[in-house]
Amino acid sequence: MKRIIVLGAQVPFVRGGAELLNESLVNKINELKGVSAELVQLPFKWYPEEQMLNDVAAWRLLDLSESCGKKIDLVIATKFPTYAAQHDNKILWLVHQHRVLYDLQHTEFDHPDDVTRQPAFKRIRNKIRQIDANFISESKKCYTIADNVTSRLQHFNGLHAETLHPPAPFANKIVTGDYGDYILFIGRIEKMKRPELLVQAINKCPKRTKAFFIGTGAESHVLKTLIESQKLTNRCKMLGYVSEEELTQYLANCKAVFYAPYDEDYGYATIEAFLAQKPVITCHDSGEVATIVHNTDSGFVVDNTPKAIADTIKKIYTLSPSQLKHKAQNGYDFAKSIRWENVLEKLVLENI
Repeated sequence: MKRIIVLGAQVPFVRGGAELLNESLVNKINELKGVSAELVQLPFKWYPEEQMLNDVAAWRLLDLSESCGKKIDLVIATKFPTYAAQHDNKILWLVHQHRVLYDLQHTEFDHPDDVTRQPAFKRIRNKIRQIDANFISESKKCYTIADNVTSRLQHFNGLHAETLHPPAPFANKIVTGDYGDYILFIGRIEKMKRPELLVQAINKCPKRTKAFFIGTGAESHVLKTLIESQKLTNRCKMLGYVSEEELTQYLANCKAVFYAPYDEDYGYATIEAFLAQKPVITCHDSGEVATIVHNTDSGFVVDNTPKAIADTIKKIYTLSPSQLKHKAQNGYDFAKSIRWENVLEKLVLENI
């Protein structure tokens, strides 16, 4: 029996795509014959900035060579700082590095705001970039979850990796239904996901247009206040957390999916929308989402302004169900081509 550990950095009480990916990967590995997998996680805290160095040290000090006297045959690291762990058979499937130290520098999402902290932050950023390059280079093989992540790794660290897209966690449960009267947003309600753009766009659309928001997050109260201030409570519904069964129903029956985060790593919502044969509305600066939607021509890539998004929504409401389904066809084919068999072959079977 080969023993495999998947490494995850967990922010307590926060659950998103990375957590779903780790759990799905462990479950799929355990379906293989002669293999046993476990998920090993440590809590992650990114503030104050010095704490990140402590988090790196915690992973570096772990002994993952064996458990209960039995050898651990393979370790699969994921996002920062799990790849600091030492093992003679370490593989990386990179979700993302700590983005504030990389591509978010000099953007509205940069940190810290306090100018007195900036010199210390700069030193820590440079140190962690060096650490990342060294520890990632230890990996016998390097993969990422998206071309966007691959490009960042090459640009900032000079390291090559192969893109290996992950399937949606409940891909086999997603079905196509009607093309209803609402645009669907799926994701954490946080600043970088930009759900407010959809609210502002709906405010510029005819009264028959609606938007449903699935997800929770730190900006939930801000979004609720915006909806109320725009007098859109009858047209913009915050549904919060929903079960997989409910999510698949909302996906099946929406008219289209709006997903336009800033420079997204990958974005399960895009793949989920395509599997439900729904077109995706996104923005030019939405990273991998924009790339996938553009390459498949299975949606609309527009400027990140309420007007541009509103104009697209108005257009979508003029299309018939057959036209919307046709628009999403290439995306559907792309999403169906992302299979766990390929992931497991690359990450596991070639390395044990």
